[in-house]
Amino acid sequence: MTIRIQDDGDGIAEEDLPRIFDRFYMGKSGKSGIGLALTREIIHLHKGTIRAYNGDTGAVFEITLPMGR
Repeated sequence: MTIRIQDDGDGIAEEDLPRIFDRFYMGKSGKSGIGLALTREIIHLHKGTIRAYNGDTGAVFEITLPMGR
């Protein structure tokens, strides 16, 4: 199952994309974050993946999780 979340903002700065899931990474806002790092860890615990990229109209996050039985 894949869940795709997309906004219509300016997207994520290209230089930030490789690190946005790092613990305490400070992006252009200057605020340190742990939310995306924790999100990734929880998804990995469920054997899933998360990725982020810039789509045509803003930032896109895709979460893929295996289907249960």
